[in-house]
Amino acid sequence: MEVEIIIEDSNFSKKDKKIDIRIKNSKTNEEGVIKINFPEFCEFASVSSSTAIDFFLISSMIYSIDRFVNRKLNSEDGWSRNIKVVLPVFSKELWKSSIDELQQTLSFLTGDYWNIDFKDSIIEIPTKIISLDYVDKFYKQVNLFSGGLDSLIGAIDFLASPSNKQENLLLVSHFDSQMKGPNYDQNILISKLPTEYQNRIKRVSLVEVTLKSTNNKEKTFRSRSILFLGIAVLVSDMRKTPIIVPENGSVSLNFPLSSSRRGACSTRTTHPKFISLLKKTLDKVNLNSDIENPYEFQTKGEMVKMCLNTSLLKQMVKFSNSCGKRGHVINRDNRNSSHCGVCMPCTYRKASLLSIKDQTTYGDDINKKLTGRNKTTPFLLSGQGQDLKAMLDFLGIKLSDEDIMKELTIGGVDNDDKFGNFISLINKTRKELRDLVDKSCNIQERRKMAGL
Repeated sequence: MEVEIIIEDSNFSKKDKKIDIRIKNSKTNEEGVIKINFPEFCEFASVSSSTAIDFFLISSMIYSIDRFVNRKLNSEDGWSRNIKVVLPVFSKELWKSSIDELQQTLSFLTGDYWNIDFKDSIIEIPTKIISLDYVDKFYKQVNLFSGGLDSLIGAIDFLASPSNKQENLLLVSHFDSQMKGPNYDQNILISKLPTEYQNRIKRVSLVEVTLKSTNNKEKTFRSRSILFLGIAVLVSDMRKTPIIVPENGSVSLNFPLSSSRRGACSTRTTHPKFISLLKKTLDKVNLNSDIENPYEFQTKGEMVKMCLNTSLLKQMVKFSNSCGKRGHVINRDNRNSSHCGVCMPCTYRKASLLSIKDQTTYGDDINKKLTGRNKTTPFLLSGQGQDLKAMLDFLGIKLSDEDIMKELTIGGVDNDDKFGNFISLINKTRKELRDLVDKSCNIQERRKMAGL
């Protein structure tokens, strides 16, 4: 089942600094509008290459198409979709040379089959003199800033590094009106930084990419990272500034807790294979591909322990958010919590913060036994407890280095030089999780309750 997405008319509002791009599913005639609100877009467009502008718009369109095409309704196996689209760009021939690399990148990222082509863009983008704030201050590094714990540590590490004493940091983030939480987190974190740090950072004002559509939108957000990087490439193009993706290696690899979670449950937003494929794509079109994750061999706990300003981190932890199910509050014991406490992102967070006083408010503890409206459903047999059950299974089995290497290969790791580091990372990750479980409950008892 191939889904053809038609990119129709588009326009740029000079007054509001907004781009509207109309899209349509050719088979169902469902329509949507990609709304891009980027106050500084015109400024960066004046100093960036047309190819960098293209990549930002491509990433926005891919992110929106991913949201527009519901998996269950548009795939034969309930997951992988076959998506065909012709994307409007300013450098058509250059982008045509990258089709194979781009399709591989997107397919690995979203788990779909992408059929990409390009056409000449008719979007008229006015330029504006860039702010002196960007020109006068040389920003040594561009960091992705999500509002999570890892991106907070990434910013603190740059600002606290003795080698960066006189250097400034540029933060980029984005916003979808259907996910308002991250924007709140980002604003709070920046406002809580010490004044001396605030004076050395600049955040690209709110970048909003929202899909307006009446159809049943996809909810997995698997392409979110390419939008993040599309923004980063645009703002870094002026000075070819290095781009840092601060993410712990455990989450980047997303080693499956069980064989059944290899596909749909294994997101690849910062997977080393995805970063490698994306860099090859950008190299093809002569764009800055100095994109690195300096934490790719570190667990989340190691990022916490090795943070260059741990006293500040301890104060700021509670303002960051790592929860993957922050909106699911119905069955929580504490409905006023900022984190559910039992999804895998929360569990990794809890395990990483064992070395410091964790002031995060969690909705549930991993030792929870009953859930549901009447508290009669065994927690580990409920949807709410499925991550914990999978984790207990993961910790209960023996994994040799050969087992780990085989699973990494299945998951896309193909860099022989890194296998040793990744194997060590998985073993360290298992230890961190086991330490959390041992502190919170009897792992054998919990595994027995889960029927494992």
